[in-house]
Amino acid sequence: MLGWSGLVHHYAGATDTLRYVDFSLGRGRHLLLRGASGAGKSTLLALLSGLLRVQQGELEVAGTSLAGMSARALDAWRGETLGVVPQRLHLSDALTVAENLALPALAAGQRADTARAAELLEGLQLAELAERRPHQLSVGQAQRVAVARALMRRPRLLLADEPSANLDDDHALHMLALLLDAAEREACTLVIASHDGRVIEALSAREDVAEVVLRGMQPSGQMEVPTGSSTSYWADEGFA
Repeated sequence: MLGWSGLVHHYAGATDTLRYVDFSLGRGRHLLLRGASGAGKSTLLALLSGLLRVQQGELEVAGTSLAGMSARALDAWRGETLGVVPQRLHLSDALTVAENLALPALAAGQRADTARAAELLEGLQLAELAERRPHQLSVGQAQRVAVARALMRRPRLLLADEPSANLDDDHALHMLALLLDAAEREACTLVIASHDGRVIEALSAREDVAEVVLRGMQPSGQMEVPTGSSTSYWADEGFA
């Protein structure tokens, strides 16, 4: 489903380089990107989504090599392939729930798929809230709206950046279950970036979840596969 080899990223003005240990994830599995803040999780998510260009190495997502793609081609690929649940939900309070779901299509100059929106709202138990505005929603309801918006275009890859940030235990676990259920229902691959111990504990026992652990600055790269129900790839990377 996705993988990379020899992947390196360098930020302008920085003296050091991010280097990612080679990795491959098969269809039907999900991925947890672990590591402390600043370890490179957001950079890897940006590379996987085509928001950062591949500078060195190979990166393939959903059968497409992202290296060397033009900006226009990346934009088209992103719209067809990805759904993103951001750390901050970014729901527009000027719009209703239904209008928030339509916003990505309208922003791309396309017609909103009202049938798809209705399907998702029904599946996520939001149909009765379609005409409400975000400030009228509970935290859990707003989370479901954000997930529904990410699924509008039937993505093959669903990305979630620190989805449990600033949430209490109940809402954090609800958000995680929501993402996993949505990925299963839509038959897409889920990639979660998190350093939240609650998320890590919940996912570590799942056989369908692989882990990539980004450990920050290290003198060399190594890959270790410990025993357990999930496969963990320890990626020594960082500004080193």
